[in-house]
Amino acid sequence: LDKHSVRTIESGKSAQFPKTHLATSEYHEAGKELLGNDIDTTETTITIDGLLVAHTAIYDLDEKMAHFDVTSAFSSELGRALAREFDKNVLRQTVLAARTSADGPFSAGNVITDAALVNSSIAATTGKSWIDHIREANIAMFDKNVPPDMPRYMVVNAAVFDSIKYAVDATHGYLVINRDFGEQAGGVSGAGEAIQIDGVTIMRSNLMPTANETSDTSVYSKYRANYSTTTGILWCQEAVGTLKLMDLAMETERDVRRQEDFMVAKMAVGHGVLRPELAVEFKTS
Repeated sequence: LDKHSVRTIESGKSAQFPKTHLATSEYHEAGKELLGNDIDTTETTITIDGLLVAHTAIYDLDEKMAHFDVTSAFSSELGRALAREFDKNVLRQTVLAARTSADGPFSAGNVITDAALVNSSIAATTGKSWIDHIREANIAMFDKNVPPDMPRYMVVNAAVFDSIKYAVDATHGYLVINRDFGEQAGGVSGAGEAIQIDGVTIMRSNLMPTANETSDTSVYSKYRANYSTTTGILWCQEAVGTLKLMDLAMETERDVRRQEDFMVAKMAVGHGVLRPELAVEFKTS
């Protein structure tokens, strides 16, 4: 939630997110009236996808025979199921943002393609290729006037994360961790929740789309696409937006006829592209 733009509404099915282009500057001449230069502005409409639910039933006898608090454990799992789908859809939308074409003055997204960007290798030499292309992504965004101090995030799978973490140069010197394997972000002394490369916070996740979901009916229609060559995603906070109508909530109802408690976790959100130039897809050829 804290790594992209989120807006909450009390009612309705859609909302507009502002989208602005670059302002211009000029030298002032004595006596000349300033009338205000135009700044290209438009709006992006994001709609609510629908009611996303996760549900289960707890039979009385199963609950009595269990050696743990079944209700608490199941409610946590239902919440996690919604959180996983939420993250998957945000990542899918980020890839779609990177694939978005230019629209008038508004820049296109960024796609970096290289056969070396595999997601199945933990070789340190492969990690060097990833680092080189992360630098390339930063340059691509710099050329589109993305502020250099804008926080950047990246998601890869565990194999790529490990490759970057232990990447070596031509002389087999480590590029990320220090020579003494000391305590630092991504160091050997800890598992490393995230590592920093060229100002980009890299995180590992198994929720990144990596399959052809064009015809996958379990995926909401507007997020279906072919992600089979996608191996990494980089973005800034304003690349995609989320519209939230109903935050995650839990309901429980007693069903006497079946002697069970029925539990439902639910939320209503939608995601959309805001600024494509802030998104980068890394993919194999």
